[in-house]
Amino acid sequence: MPQMTALTAAGNGSFPVKRWFFSRNVQENETMTQKDRNTQKLILALQNARREIRKLRSQASKYKIIEKELSRSEEFYRTLFNNSGTATIVIEKDTTISMMNSDFSNFTGYSRDEIINHSWTLYVAEDDVERLLSYHAARREDPMAAPRNYEFKIRNKDGNHLHVYMTIAMIPGTTQSIASMVDMTAIKKLEKEVLDISERERQKIGYDLHDDLGQHLIGLDVMTKVLSDRLLPVSRENALYAGKINRLVKEAIDKTRRLARGLCPVHLTSLGLESSLENLAASTSSIFNTACHFRCPRHIPIHDNTLATHLYYIAKESVHNALEHGKASEIIIELLNKKGTVSLSILDNGCGIKDTAKAAGIGMRIMQYRARMIGAMLRIKSEPGGGTLISCAFNLKKDSRK
Repeated sequence: MPQMTALTAAGNGSFPVKRWFFSRNVQENETMTQKDRNTQKLILALQNARREIRKLRSQASKYKIIEKELSRSEEFYRTLFNNSGTATIVIEKDTTISMMNSDFSNFTGYSRDEIINHSWTLYVAEDDVERLLSYHAARREDPMAAPRNYEFKIRNKDGNHLHVYMTIAMIPGTTQSIASMVDMTAIKKLEKEVLDISERERQKIGYDLHDDLGQHLIGLDVMTKVLSDRLLPVSRENALYAGKINRLVKEAIDKTRRLARGLCPVHLTSLGLESSLENLAASTSSIFNTACHFRCPRHIPIHDNTLATHLYYIAKESVHNALEHGKASEIIIELLNKKGTVSLSILDNGCGIKDTAKAAGIGMRIMQYRARMIGAMLRIKSEPGGGTLISCAFNLKKDSRK
């Protein structure tokens, strides 16, 4: 009974059979353990994935909020840009215009396609381009290196020049600048009319002083001289008294003439501006005991009397400031013509101006105003203790007679 023997042997705990059963159980346990570990890893991975998904959903929600805020902000500033009430543009580093509002289009008459991606130099008056290009470059090197507000002329689609006052600034973190402009053409015309009226009245008073009162005083001068001569044989004392009256009359004549020249300096001299400036230098030297010189290497024909008058008063105010505020002992007035650009400069050796940007006295404002009225550029350079240079430059072509 071999089978019974084998089973009996197995029942009796034969070693090979027990080992086989034990090995099988161990393998099954190891397989289960590996599966458990894999399952655990998968569960952990799924949990991490869920956490990441929740984070992404949270971030996506935040991004949506941010995007919505940015959209609202962009819409707000775009609305502000388009409805600012002033002609506004955005300028790139290469001088092209990348944005504009409808006010700019209405102001200039150009369509959007005629402005966008075109250089602003195409629309600025020719005699202003060089100055504005220098501001454009300087502003991108240092935003404080160029003025924030200034005037210039724009050529509209009809070819007419419009006077504008511009405010411009760099957009932080970019090479772009944003500029807004106000049309000053009507105001300029009104200012010119008012100034022309005042100049005509000034000239009329000057003529009256020179031709009317002056002639009366000359007649009185002759009469008092005759009276003095007639009294001399009769009463020496009375003749001397009449002589004093005659001298006072002569002084009155001189003062009347100076006053007339001051009111109408250019009309009352044969050589116009140059002669008036020469007389200004001579009278300054004589009255204030100050070395004042006038230099003009060659004759400069300025036919516009209004232009010449404005230049004269700019020089006169500069001389006054040099004496009154600068305490200067030497002043040089110079009139030059460099390739069609006339420059009037007044240099003194006074105490200078601490901050030219804050030099906003009424005299300075009037000089700036006069310069604007003739389309000139007024510059003030000064250092404490180093004197002051005031220069006014304009294109001589503006003065060409028709």
